[in-house]
Amino acid sequence: MNQERWNRVQQLFEAALEKNESERDTFLEEVCKDDESLIAEVRSLLQADAESHSLLQGHALDVVDLPIEENFIGKKVGHYEITKQIAVGGMGAVYLAERADGQFTQTVALKLIKRGMDSNAILKRFHYERQILARLQHANIARLLDGGLTDDGTPYFTMEYVDGLPIDRYCRENALSIVERLRLFQTVCDAVEYAHRNLIVHRDIKPGNIFVTKTGDVKLLDFGIAKLLDEHDSAEPLPLTVAGNRVMTPEYASPEQVRGDAVTTLSDVYSLGVVLFELLTGARPYEIDDLSPAAVEKIVCETDPPKPSTKITQGKDIPAGHARQNKRLLRGDLDNICLLAMRNEPQRRYGSVQEFNEDISRYLTGLPVQALPATLAYRSGKFISRHKLGVITATGIFVVLVGLITFYTVRLADERDKAQLEAEKAAQISQFVTSLFEISNPDEAKGRTITARELLDQGAAKIEKELAAQPEVQARMMEVIGGVYQNLAQLSKADSLLRKSLQVQEKVHEKPTAEYGRTLWILGKVRAQQGDYTAADSLQRLSLHIREQVLGSENDAVAQSLSSLSKIQYQKGDYAAAESLATKALNIRTSLFGDINAGVALNLDDLGWLAHEQSHFDVAEQLHRRALAIRRQVFGEENLEVAESLNNLGSALYGKGDLAGAEPYIREALAIRTKLLGPDHPQTTYNRTNLAVMLEGQGKLDEAESMFREIYRTHAAKLGADHPVIADDLTDIGRVLAAQGHFEEAEPLFQEAAQLHAKNRGPEHWLVAYTLNSLANLQHEKNDLSAAATTYQEALTIYGKAFPEANQYVAVTMIGYGSVLLDQENGEKAFPYLSDGLTIFENSLPATHWRVAAAQVELGRCYLLLKKYSAADSLLQTGYQSLVKTRGDADKFTKKAQKFLTSVQQKMNKDRH
Repeated sequence: MNQERWNRVQQLFEAALEKNESERDTFLEEVCKDDESLIAEVRSLLQADAESHSLLQGHALDVVDLPIEENFIGKKVGHYEITKQIAVGGMGAVYLAERADGQFTQTVALKLIKRGMDSNAILKRFHYERQILARLQHANIARLLDGGLTDDGTPYFTMEYVDGLPIDRYCRENALSIVERLRLFQTVCDAVEYAHRNLIVHRDIKPGNIFVTKTGDVKLLDFGIAKLLDEHDSAEPLPLTVAGNRVMTPEYASPEQVRGDAVTTLSDVYSLGVVLFELLTGARPYEIDDLSPAAVEKIVCETDPPKPSTKITQGKDIPAGHARQNKRLLRGDLDNICLLAMRNEPQRRYGSVQEFNEDISRYLTGLPVQALPATLAYRSGKFISRHKLGVITATGIFVVLVGLITFYTVRLADERDKAQLEAEKAAQISQFVTSLFEISNPDEAKGRTITARELLDQGAAKIEKELAAQPEVQARMMEVIGGVYQNLAQLSKADSLLRKSLQVQEKVHEKPTAEYGRTLWILGKVRAQQGDYTAADSLQRLSLHIREQVLGSENDAVAQSLSSLSKIQYQKGDYAAAESLATKALNIRTSLFGDINAGVALNLDDLGWLAHEQSHFDVAEQLHRRALAIRRQVFGEENLEVAESLNNLGSALYGKGDLAGAEPYIREALAIRTKLLGPDHPQTTYNRTNLAVMLEGQGKLDEAESMFREIYRTHAAKLGADHPVIADDLTDIGRVLAAQGHFEEAEPLFQEAAQLHAKNRGPEHWLVAYTLNSLANLQHEKNDLSAAATTYQEALTIYGKAFPEANQYVAVTMIGYGSVLLDQENGEKAFPYLSDGLTIFENSLPATHWRVAAAQVELGRCYLLLKKYSAADSLLQTGYQSLVKTRGDADKFTKKAQKFLTSVQQKMNKDRH
């Protein structure tokens, strides 16, 4: 209803009140002529006035503006002088006033009861508002400053004056983006949630009561119809929302307010949902401006609100050209967030403003949101699966978990006739316990690790035994705890619980749901951690298919599955497929969230690592730097996601041969992971492996060996002797031992590692070839040239099948095999391997990289053997000088280069004479 229409209704209502009841119908028919809706609106107010006996002997009068006292301007009230009128409400007026007692300068908003409205009920309501404001001390709520009585005994109070714009106008006039509007709205949520913590429900949340100053500060205003939830502290509770009452703003009022039902904090959740809807779309969910109260009630209470993405249009709130882009941004998670807040049934909305606010934070940081379409039974969020490897940090959380489940099951046993209500309560319990676990994730715990596996096991047992009567809740809790086990690397326990969750879900639902797809996704990650990549691949593909069917292809959950599937293809050595999947995930997330998003950073890092593994180190460095910048912006400095990017960037720099540049990043990542996860966590040991590799490259072999052995012991104890990572550890230890000349100790380690890789990954996996290359290097060092040549050839055959094009790994083996052929005096056969290997290095590595120099030395040797001394001298000179700079005079590669450079120069001198 627009303002002009409402003013007309008020005028007619007041005029009708002056008439006898028997004359009112005739009067309305005469003045309204054929406007039946206008007659109905006035009659509804008259009916409310006749039936109600609260404020002013009738609720209807509470919304009628009585004449305003104009001569307050210039008058002094208490310490203040009124300068102008700001606004007029049902009970009173608000004025701008200046402090006039000379103590200090202050501009305030002064609220007075309007003349004629000073009944006992209104006075109680006025004092009630002042009581509420006195309880609220928050930076984003307009503060109560002072209060008292005028000379004629009328109460007043002063508040902080807010010089700003309503939030919708502020967003429009400053052309704020969707993300900027969301962050501003989160500040509003903070203020409302603070009021709720102080047991106050606002009941009139709308853009006009949310101002934003020129500096971007949010201020929540007008608690005139707010309600104390602990009204037993008051002498008389003040009912305001009953049938027929209009002490609300219908466009933003919850269904329970419109019906006149009891109002709780969930009513404010609804109103906030409407405000967010309007901020995102420039429109309200319902068009009810010119409708009667009865029609408004029917629409608000019986109609589901539309998706925001279907209402957004180019208009006053949406800049030209942005409507289509914003529609794409709203589609999916933001649609679901708004609709969950605005569900007609209070118990189906977010359980609190805090939950609402946290879900927006999830969206902004790329986390899976709690809000899902209503057809998915209003399930809760997906936080645990987002953290690759987590840690439980407070024993009390598990006590709460066990206690909550026990409490729930006792209630269930005592109140079988309330099964549906209890199921909804259990869903809220699931969300609450999930939020407790999220508080305990390593980024929040800051290293305060408390292992509480026994209590976790007890909780899992209780869920399985005592929640059998509520299978949906049981399945969700199994998934939650299964995810925690996965984060703690308790993989067998995670596997068991997650499979049980899937079995329960299959019994409950005829068709796969989004929850089922999510559980498959977590189980797929478990199988990948267990090294069963075939099973992991199948699970992730099924998860992806279900999520696409249920949620649509443009959804973050789909991107999540694509990312996990990409990692599996990388582990299987299919780089092309891995890159394609990671790129699809990146495109989805960029489309949904823009560039600054945690999921976008994750996919950039994945693509960077794929570039690294294919020796495209410059590309890898650029991608990792982009990911690191995004993660620092989203998460801050001390965060596991940041540590991942630091580690990956360090690895890329190491791959380029920039050891000095790599080390600070590797060490910073290790420090973060050690602090947040502890020294033995898988992420930490992975980071320590990279540091050990770097120490190895620096020639610090004793230190590297010690670190590699410690990592091996940790992995063997946690993962078992047959886990795929054990093969990597054996290769690392063997490689350092061989470099130290301990050939007999190193050789069986390489052989065992190759067998373990073949067993876990297949005999043609590239890691089998990588390990065989290390074994061939050892055989070459032992001068077992025949065995070395055979092993190199075997490695090259596997590489040829694993990689569609040659890369750095292939080049290393080519150079190794060519070197053996040179030692066998077969320069002609060696030449193509050495030449091709050098070309690969030159195309993928900086010119100053030591591997380029070492390859130049080997090709120079080949020219020397073929008696092409000039070419040999040039390559050996270049290689030697580069090795002196990068590895020093004492390095074995440098000494080798010097030896053959001396030889070729002697040959050349001899030929001259």
